[in-house]
Amino acid sequence: MSKKTKLRIVLAVFLAIILLLVFYYLKVICPIIVNLSQEKVRAIATSTISEVVGDVMMQDGVEYDKLVKVTFASENKVEMIEIDTVEVNILIRQVTELVQERFNSLGEEGISISLGTFTGIPFLFGLGPNVAIELVPVGTVSTHVKSEFQSAGINQTLHRLNFIVNSNIGMVLPGMTQNFQTELEVLLCESIIVGDIPSVYLQGSII
Repeated sequence: MSKKTKLRIVLAVFLAIILLLVFYYLKVICPIIVNLSQEKVRAIATSTISEVVGDVMMQDGVEYDKLVKVTFASENKVEMIEIDTVEVNILIRQVTELVQERFNSLGEEGISISLGTFTGIPFLFGLGPNVAIELVPVGTVSTHVKSEFQSAGINQTLHRLNFIVNSNIGMVLPGMTQNFQTELEVLLCESIIVGDIPSVYLQGSII
């Protein structure tokens, strides 16, 4: 066998190994990284949103009476329920900006995956030294407030205002990009309203 033929065989074997490694990375390693990344980012997103909402509410002294004005036509009949849209919009902007800032720093944390997990073999998961994986999350955050009414007894209605925070996050990984969404509902404030409430409020939203 000539040296030229041997060289061709060596190159062919080398290319075959490279192709197998690429295939293994895309079909085995990437899904593992994506799944672990999603779990981590969703957990961080949930704790971050809850923390930001709590901080904003504490800092601004948010209370129900500050955001909602209830007007009575008589002692037991509600005439109007008004939301202070200016205050609500300020809170929405603050929460959205702070959550976005926190999400932008997610890439600095990254994740660690044990070497055994990369094999894709279940009984080897969690074994071996950890391999650091850098994440580069990019995404947008949107926030709105939902008004909710619930019966709380005879002639009593529980009125809640909830923050709904949606985030669209793209995880940029070597060889692929994975997008997913998170949504979290956080209580903003609530109060018991005593009196008959017009059905226009009970059947719909005032925000």
